[in-house]
Amino acid sequence: MDFNRASTAVSGFNKWVGWWLLLVVFISGFFFRFAPSTLSLSMQQELNLSATALGLVASMHFWIYTFMQVPSGALADKFGTRNSALLGGGVTTAGALCFGLASNLPWLLAGTALMGLGLAAIFVALMRYNTQWFSRHTLVLSATMLFAALGSVIAQSPTAQLLIWFSWREIVLFFTVLILIASLLMVRFLTAGPPAQQRVAQGDNWAVLKNKQIWLLFVCVAATNGTLYAFLGLWAIPLIVDGFQVSATLAAQYSTTALIVYGLGSLLWGWVGERVGAHKPVILATAVLAAVTWAVLTYSNWSLGWPGMALFLLLGLSGGPVGVIFAAAKDAAPPQNVGFAIALVNMGAFLIAAIVQTGMGVILDVTSPTPQLGDYQLALQLPFFVSVLGVAAALMLPGRSS
Repeated sequence: MDFNRASTAVSGFNKWVGWWLLLVVFISGFFFRFAPSTLSLSMQQELNLSATALGLVASMHFWIYTFMQVPSGALADKFGTRNSALLGGGVTTAGALCFGLASNLPWLLAGTALMGLGLAAIFVALMRYNTQWFSRHTLVLSATMLFAALGSVIAQSPTAQLLIWFSWREIVLFFTVLILIASLLMVRFLTAGPPAQQRVAQGDNWAVLKNKQIWLLFVCVAATNGTLYAFLGLWAIPLIVDGFQVSATLAAQYSTTALIVYGLGSLLWGWVGERVGAHKPVILATAVLAAVTWAVLTYSNWSLGWPGMALFLLLGLSGGPVGVIFAAAKDAAPPQNVGFAIALVNMGAFLIAAIVQTGMGVILDVTSPTPQLGDYQLALQLPFFVSVLGVAAALMLPGRSS
């Protein structure tokens, strides 16, 4: 019997099982990130939550997830992908259970905070796992984001339909059980990494912090993904409902379509990046696309129907290069600091998402108690400004950035 061949087959099987288990938790994280907008009415009615309290619950995930990116990256580089994933899965399960069984606001906040904490570790573990096990990093990272986008899509129209038959608690607890099962299976199937990469000396994270390219990528992902998450996660549906006096169900079709295109675009841009053999052209093209789309949304007299749908499609497409950006971050950092570098870049998306969501709310409160399309367009100047910064950052990337 060829023991080397058998060992390789088992290793290959475990590699894919481990990837899918990490992906299940990651997809669930995207669900919990976008679900509050869909579950909000049911949660408000049952727990008697004010709009301010609900906003605090929704934003808590973003803030915790954002500020735990760098610590999670450092811990993953020090203790390894497997340990980081197991810890993240356990904490995420506890948070989801706390959220689903919450009887008041403090328990809701505790649950969403724990989920943000655990999912930060899961993100770093998954990105690190991809770079350890797969040679076609750009395509695999992009495929990962494609599948992850399913969670955000499920959190929109499908969840709205599920609320007809199930309570918001039952939906949350279903995902809790899913995360728990995946986390338990990780104990059996998730390995530390390929033998050649299991013993890599810990590097100097300060070198990553001083790397100009990493910070440029930080701005790029903030401009394309941070603005997208902020808008689709909270303000897209209110803009359409208040600006065009249509139902929330119709408005949700626009944001759902944008999220589907975002997922498919992740795979498309990953494939383009591999064909071109460089990251910068894809990052620059999508940064320009994002800036142009935000400009039209902000300053033109657009309408619903095919013009509005086209704008949402382009916005979703412009957010697709996230896998390419992570691959560029991986190539810009030493192997022993990959987790830290990708986590630092990813922090840009969620920091800007939290800031833009809050900033747009402040602008809308100041302009009018009953905002119209013009008021929303005034607030949209904030993501437009960030997208312009993204174009500038993309232009300053090294020539090939590959």
